[in-house]
Amino acid sequence: MDESASDAVSPATGADLVHQVDGIEVASFRAVIARLRSDYPLEDPSRIEAVVLREWEAFSAGRPLVVPTAVEEGAREILGLPRD
Repeated sequence: MDESASDAVSPATGADLVHQVDGIEVASFRAVIARLRSDYPLEDPSRIEAVVLREWEAFSAGRPLVVPTAVEEGAREILGLPRD
């Protein structure tokens, strides 16, 4: 991933930030849920999470846009192991 892909940051609702990765605006799952819970206080929180997860699946087709750096570290460990 090139360095400029994650450098752009713009303010979002509240103190949380929306970042841009590969040209797509992203926010933490926790921040999205918190904003939706605030905007829809009468909605069941588990339904809000289910809707966000369903929308994520539809948007991403199951392919992650970002992964924790620990995932890359784990992959490096596995790839560095000798093959059977």
